[in-house]
Amino acid sequence: MNITLVGSIVVGFFVMVLLYMRGENFRKELDRTKALYNKVSRETQYLTNVVLELAKEEQRILYEKFTRFQKRGSPNVELLKFTGLLIEAYEVVISETTVGQRTVHEAFKEYANHNTNIGFEAFNNYLIQTSSKKRQYWAKNTLHDYIELCKVMLEELEQN
Repeated sequence: MNITLVGSIVVGFFVMVLLYMRGENFRKELDRTKALYNKVSRETQYLTNVVLELAKEEQRILYEKFTRFQKRGSPNVELLKFTGLLIEAYEVVISETTVGQRTVHEAFKEYANHNTNIGFEAFNNYLIQTSSKKRQYWAKNTLHDYIELCKVMLEELEQN
């Protein structure tokens, strides 16, 4: 046997062993990454459920306040109507923005157009004619500002 052939076989064998060991290291790293992903996924699901439960509770509290104002009546019928719409959509908007990867405007628009007879355009037209504070909350298109808009509208109802 030729020494070149033997040398080539030894080098080939050495490269195969080296590649095998490297592949095993990659497999172990992949297993660790999968385990970490699964843990993060479970934690994310848990936190999402917590957020949704908190949203339901917050919606219940806001709706109780709104119901009191509704029973008492308000001279500003539009404010009453659109505050009710915001609070009705509360849980859906929070759910869609946290889980569904939608913006507040997208989630609210879909809810208003499909679940009410008021519609998104009527709400938008109302906001154009209202205070700059409410328009600013709405324009930011964030969950925090949506929640603040609900509270500001309830406060305005309370003052009427």
